[in-house]
Amino acid sequence: MADEIAQRFADIIDNTSESLFAALQCCYLISDEDFYNVNVKDIFRVGLSNITDPNCFRNLGFTFDKQKLGELGGEKFREVLDVIRYSFAIRIPFARREAPESYIKEPQIKQMYDILEEYGFANPDGIVVESFKSVSWLAKTKKPEPSYDTEWFRSWIYTYGRETAAINNRNMFLLGCADALFPLYYSALKERLVEEFNKHGAI
Repeated sequence: MADEIAQRFADIIDNTSESLFAALQCCYLISDEDFYNVNVKDIFRVGLSNITDPNCFRNLGFTFDKQKLGELGGEKFREVLDVIRYSFAIRIPFARREAPESYIKEPQIKQMYDILEEYGFANPDGIVVESFKSVSWLAKTKKPEPSYDTEWFRSWIYTYGRETAAINNRNMFLLGCADALFPLYYSALKERLVEEFNKHGAI
């Protein structure tokens, strides 16, 4: 039973990570030749309406052509997905804190984290300053949760990016979209996780 619960939580987080990654790629695509064919609001609306469906953007007619995606379609940029997954996974204790009646305990939360680590984590040069251990401690202190923003993503772009690190309209558009997408996706994910925790209330 515990394994099934942990797996369900891990899959929600993994699918949300994949969806946010795909949303970033969509924003990059429309900033090129399709800019006037797809409204960026549609990407936000479709992605946030079902954060656990990474394929939802295909309903807007997107094809993730590696040539059109350029650097965002390359193997190196896939590391961003692993960082997203890591940055979401370490915050599970904050969602658990907001469901005080849930009977799910620390061992199961750690199990969720371990499953996600198997799916793939990355935190090059510690660009995400928090860790699962530090967040677990912070959640217990009842101190405010740090905001989930794009600081690490910008660090990744300017450290490891080539095309995307250049100062131009397309890259600034991508970063601007990320500034909005990251906190919105995290807020929706946290709400979903709290809902799941509450399904397993105290007996």
